[in-house]
Amino acid sequence: MMKQVLRGLGLIWVAISAPLVFLLLVLPVSIIAAPFSLVPRVRLVRKSWQAFGYFTIKYATFATMHIEDKRPPELKRYPFRGLYIANHQSYMDIPLILSQYQVPPIMKKEVLYLPVLGFLAWVAGALVVSRGKRDSRKKVFVKARERLVTHNYGLQYYPEGTRSRDGKPKDFADLKVTLLHLAFEENIPVIPVSMYGTSHILKHGEFIHFGKKVGIITHEPLEPKNYASANEFARAAWDVVKSGYSELASKLQN
Repeated sequence: MMKQVLRGLGLIWVAISAPLVFLLLVLPVSIIAAPFSLVPRVRLVRKSWQAFGYFTIKYATFATMHIEDKRPPELKRYPFRGLYIANHQSYMDIPLILSQYQVPPIMKKEVLYLPVLGFLAWVAGALVVSRGKRDSRKKVFVKARERLVTHNYGLQYYPEGTRSRDGKPKDFADLKVTLLHLAFEENIPVIPVSMYGTSHILKHGEFIHFGKKVGIITHEPLEPKNYASANEFARAAWDVVKSGYSELASKLQN
Protein backbone atom coordinates (compact mmCIF):
# COMPACT_ATOMS: atom_id res chain seq x y z
CA MET A 1 0.00 0.00 0.00
CA MET A 2 2.77 2.45 0.96
CA LYS A 3 4.60 1.68 -2.28
CA GLN A 4 1.50 2.52 -4.30
CA VAL A 5 1.07 5.80 -2.40
CA LEU A 6 4.69 6.78 -3.03
CA ARG A 7 4.35 5.94 -6.72
CA GLY A 8 1.20 8.04 -6.90
CA LEU A 9 2.96 10.98 -5.26
CA GLY A 10 5.88 10.53 -7.63
CA LEU A 11 3.63 10.65 -10.67
CA ILE A 12 2.00 13.83 -9.37
CA TRP A 13 5.47 15.33 -8.90
CA VAL A 14 6.44 14.55 -12.51
CA ALA A 15 3.10 15.77 -13.84
CA ILE A 16 3.54 19.11 -12.10
CA SER A 17 7.30 19.79 -11.98
CA ALA A 18 8.39 18.98 -15.55
CA PRO A 19 5.61 20.97 -17.29
CA LEU A 20 6.13 23.85 -14.85
CA VAL A 21 9.85 24.07 -15.63
CA PHE A 22 8.97 23.74 -19.31
CA LEU A 23 6.51 26.65 -19.16
CA LEU A 24 8.74 28.85 -17.01
CA LEU A 25 11.97 28.26 -18.95
CA VAL A 26 11.38 27.12 -22.52
CA LEU A 27 8.18 28.92 -23.49
CA PRO A 28 9.15 32.51 -22.55
CA VAL A 29 12.58 32.24 -24.17
CA SER A 30 11.03 30.70 -27.30
CA ILE A 31 8.59 33.59 -27.61
CA ILE A 32 11.50 36.05 -27.42
CA ALA A 33 13.54 34.04 -29.95
CA ALA A 34 10.73 33.51 -32.49
CA PRO A 35 11.37 36.60 -34.69
CA PHE A 36 15.02 35.66 -35.35
CA SER A 37 16.47 33.48 -38.10
CA LEU A 38 17.41 29.85 -37.45
CA VAL A 39 20.94 30.09 -36.01
CA PRO A 40 20.36 32.95 -33.53
CA ARG A 41 16.95 31.46 -32.68
CA VAL A 42 18.46 28.13 -31.65
CA ARG A 43 21.31 29.92 -29.88
CA LEU A 44 18.79 31.77 -27.71
CA VAL A 45 16.68 28.75 -26.76
CA ARG A 46 19.27 26.00 -26.44
CA LYS A 47 20.24 26.68 -22.82
CA SER A 48 16.61 26.68 -21.68
CA TRP A 49 16.01 23.35 -23.45
CA GLN A 50 19.20 21.99 -21.86
CA ALA A 51 18.01 23.06 -18.40
CA PHE A 52 14.61 21.45 -19.02
CA GLY A 53 16.20 18.18 -20.18
CA TYR A 54 18.55 18.05 -17.20
CA PHE A 55 15.77 18.81 -14.72
CA THR A 56 13.47 16.18 -16.22
CA ILE A 57 16.05 13.39 -16.01
CA LYS A 58 17.80 14.37 -12.79
CA TYR A 59 15.08 15.84 -10.59
CA ALA A 60 11.70 14.87 -12.03
CA THR A 61 12.54 11.16 -12.32
CA PHE A 62 15.48 11.09 -9.84
CA ALA A 63 17.65 9.21 -12.35
CA THR A 64 21.42 8.86 -11.98
CA MET A 65 23.20 10.13 -15.08
CA HIS A 66 26.42 8.80 -16.64
CA ILE A 67 27.79 11.17 -19.29
CA GLU A 68 30.68 10.85 -21.74
CA ASP A 69 31.40 13.36 -24.51
CA LYS A 70 34.23 12.33 -26.84
CA ARG A 71 33.74 15.01 -29.49
CA PRO A 72 36.76 17.12 -30.42
CA PRO A 73 36.63 20.78 -29.30
CA GLU A 74 35.69 22.08 -32.75
CA LEU A 75 32.49 20.02 -32.76
CA LYS A 76 31.48 21.24 -29.30
CA ARG A 77 31.30 24.83 -30.51
CA TYR A 78 28.00 26.38 -31.49
CA PRO A 79 26.54 26.22 -34.08
CA PHE A 80 26.97 22.46 -34.05
CA ARG A 81 28.06 20.71 -37.25
CA GLY A 82 27.49 17.24 -38.63
CA LEU A 83 24.76 14.59 -38.54
CA TYR A 84 23.97 13.22 -35.08
CA ILE A 85 22.42 9.74 -34.91
CA ALA A 86 21.20 7.90 -31.81
CA ASN A 87 19.39 4.77 -30.73
CA HIS A 88 15.77 5.29 -29.69
CA GLN A 89 14.34 3.59 -26.57
CA SER A 90 11.58 5.85 -25.21
CA TYR A 91 10.31 9.41 -25.07
CA MET A 92 12.88 9.98 -22.31
CA ASP A 93 15.60 9.91 -24.99
CA ILE A 94 14.60 13.48 -25.85
CA PRO A 95 15.28 15.11 -22.46
CA LEU A 96 18.44 13.00 -22.06
CA ILE A 97 19.92 14.36 -25.29
CA LEU A 98 18.64 17.86 -24.53
CA SER A 99 20.42 17.77 -21.17
CA GLN A 100 23.72 17.69 -23.08
CA TYR A 101 23.19 19.81 -26.20
CA GLN A 102 20.41 21.01 -28.46
CA VAL A 103 20.94 19.89 -32.05
CA PRO A 104 17.77 20.51 -34.12
CA PRO A 105 16.05 17.14 -34.60
CA ILE A 106 13.91 15.47 -37.21
CA MET A 107 10.75 14.59 -35.31
CA LYS A 108 7.53 12.81 -36.14
CA LYS A 109 4.42 14.89 -36.69
CA GLU A 110 2.46 13.07 -33.97
CA VAL A 111 4.58 14.71 -31.25
CA LEU A 112 3.22 18.08 -32.30
CA TYR A 113 -0.27 17.16 -31.11
CA LEU A 114 0.89 18.15 -27.63
CA PRO A 115 -0.16 21.74 -26.78
CA VAL A 116 2.20 24.52 -28.04
CA LEU A 117 4.88 21.96 -28.92
CA GLY A 118 4.57 22.71 -32.63
CA PHE A 119 5.55 26.33 -32.08
CA LEU A 120 8.39 25.41 -29.71
CA ALA A 121 9.71 22.76 -32.12
CA TRP A 122 9.80 25.30 -34.96
CA VAL A 123 11.66 27.84 -32.82
CA ALA A 124 14.18 25.12 -31.88
CA GLY A 125 14.79 24.35 -35.55
CA ALA A 126 13.09 20.94 -35.71
CA LEU A 127 12.12 19.41 -39.05
CA VAL A 128 8.78 17.64 -38.88
CA VAL A 129 7.97 14.52 -40.88
CA SER A 130 4.80 12.50 -41.34
CA ARG A 131 6.31 9.03 -41.61
CA GLY A 132 3.35 7.53 -43.44
CA LYS A 133 3.45 10.08 -46.28
CA ARG A 134 6.03 9.79 -49.04
CA ASP A 135 5.74 13.47 -50.02
CA SER A 136 6.42 14.53 -46.42
CA ARG A 137 9.55 12.38 -46.26
CA LYS A 138 10.80 13.86 -49.55
CA LYS A 139 10.27 17.44 -48.34
CA VAL A 140 12.09 16.74 -45.09
CA PHE A 141 15.00 15.19 -46.99
CA VAL A 142 15.32 18.32 -49.14
CA LYS A 143 15.27 20.54 -46.04
CA ALA A 144 17.72 18.26 -44.22
CA ARG A 145 20.08 18.38 -47.19
CA GLU A 146 19.90 22.17 -47.19
CA ARG A 147 20.73 22.29 -43.47
CA LEU A 148 23.62 19.85 -43.65
CA VAL A 149 25.15 20.72 -47.01
CA THR A 150 24.26 24.30 -47.91
CA HIS A 151 24.39 25.80 -44.42
CA ASN A 152 26.79 23.28 -42.80
CA TYR A 153 24.50 23.15 -39.78
CA GLY A 154 23.95 20.20 -37.45
CA LEU A 155 20.93 17.90 -37.47
CA GLN A 156 19.91 14.96 -35.28
CA TYR A 157 17.70 11.95 -36.02
CA TYR A 158 16.91 8.40 -34.96
CA PRO A 159 17.74 5.95 -37.80
CA GLU A 160 15.51 3.32 -36.15
CA GLY A 161 12.44 5.51 -36.76
CA THR A 162 10.19 4.06 -34.07
CA ARG A 163 11.62 3.30 -30.64
CA SER A 164 12.94 -0.15 -29.84
CA ARG A 165 10.49 -2.30 -27.90
CA ASP A 166 13.15 -4.11 -25.87
CA GLY A 167 15.42 -1.07 -25.41
CA LYS A 168 18.27 -2.58 -27.42
CA PRO A 169 19.44 -0.96 -30.69
CA LYS A 170 17.80 -2.50 -33.75
CA ASP A 171 19.68 -4.41 -36.42
CA PHE A 172 21.24 -2.42 -39.24
CA ALA A 173 18.80 -3.92 -41.76
CA ASP A 174 15.90 -2.21 -39.94
CA LEU A 175 17.34 1.32 -40.14
CA LYS A 176 16.46 4.32 -42.28
CA VAL A 177 19.86 5.20 -43.75
CA THR A 178 19.06 7.78 -46.45
CA LEU A 179 20.60 10.65 -44.46
CA LEU A 180 23.65 8.55 -43.59
CA HIS A 181 24.18 7.95 -47.30
CA LEU A 182 23.79 11.68 -47.91
CA ALA A 183 26.43 12.38 -45.27
CA PHE A 184 28.81 10.00 -47.05
CA GLU A 185 28.19 11.56 -50.47
CA GLU A 186 28.64 15.12 -49.19
CA ASN A 187 31.57 14.38 -46.85
CA ILE A 188 29.62 15.33 -43.70
CA PRO A 189 30.86 13.87 -40.39
CA VAL A 190 28.48 11.65 -38.47
CA ILE A 191 28.46 11.82 -34.68
CA PRO A 192 27.09 8.56 -33.18
CA VAL A 193 25.27 8.85 -29.84
CA SER A 194 24.61 5.86 -27.57
CA MET A 195 21.92 5.94 -24.87
CA TYR A 196 21.03 3.44 -22.20
CA GLY A 197 18.39 3.24 -19.49
CA THR A 198 15.67 5.60 -20.70
CA SER A 199 13.37 2.66 -21.38
CA HIS A 200 13.72 1.72 -17.72
CA ILE A 201 12.29 5.12 -16.75
CA LEU A 202 9.44 5.05 -19.23
CA LYS A 203 8.54 1.74 -20.78
CA HIS A 204 5.97 1.52 -23.55
CA GLY A 205 2.47 1.40 -22.04
CA GLU A 206 3.70 1.80 -18.44
CA PHE A 207 3.99 4.53 -15.83
CA ILE A 208 7.24 6.32 -14.99
CA HIS A 209 9.81 4.44 -12.88
CA PHE A 210 12.00 6.47 -10.54
CA GLY A 211 15.64 6.30 -9.47
CA LYS A 212 16.98 4.46 -12.52
CA LYS A 213 20.44 4.72 -14.08
CA VAL A 214 20.77 6.29 -17.50
CA GLY A 215 23.80 6.93 -19.65
CA ILE A 216 24.75 8.78 -22.82
CA ILE A 217 27.96 8.61 -24.83
CA THR A 218 28.58 11.14 -27.60
CA HIS A 219 31.27 9.50 -29.69
CA GLU A 220 34.04 10.90 -31.84
CA PRO A 221 32.87 11.80 -35.36
CA LEU A 222 33.18 9.35 -38.22
CA GLU A 223 34.59 10.88 -41.42
CA PRO A 224 33.23 9.59 -44.76
CA LYS A 225 36.66 9.81 -46.43
CA ASN A 226 37.77 6.84 -44.32
CA TYR A 227 35.21 4.47 -45.85
CA ALA A 228 34.86 2.89 -49.28
CA SER A 229 31.08 3.09 -49.68
CA ALA A 230 27.98 4.74 -48.26
CA ASN A 231 26.70 1.47 -46.87
CA GLU A 232 30.02 0.65 -45.18
CA PHE A 233 30.01 4.13 -43.64
CA ALA A 234 26.42 3.85 -42.40
CA ARG A 235 27.04 0.40 -40.93
CA ALA A 236 30.20 1.57 -39.16
CA ALA A 237 28.35 4.51 -37.61
CA TRP A 238 25.61 2.23 -36.30
CA ASP A 239 28.15 -0.25 -34.97
CA VAL A 240 29.57 2.57 -32.82
CA VAL A 241 26.08 3.33 -31.48
CA LYS A 242 25.58 -0.34 -30.62
CA SER A 243 29.00 -0.80 -29.01
CA GLY A 244 28.40 2.30 -26.89
CA TYR A 245 25.06 0.93 -25.77
CA SER A 246 26.71 -2.35 -24.74
CA GLU A 247 29.41 -0.44 -22.88
CA LEU A 248 26.81 1.57 -20.97
CA ALA A 249 24.74 -1.53 -20.24
CA SER A 250 27.75 -3.27 -18.67
CA LYS A 251 28.42 -0.22 -16.46
CA LEU A 252 24.86 0.71 -15.52
CA GLN A 253 22.78 -2.45 -15.27
CA ASN A 254 19.62 -1.36 -13.41
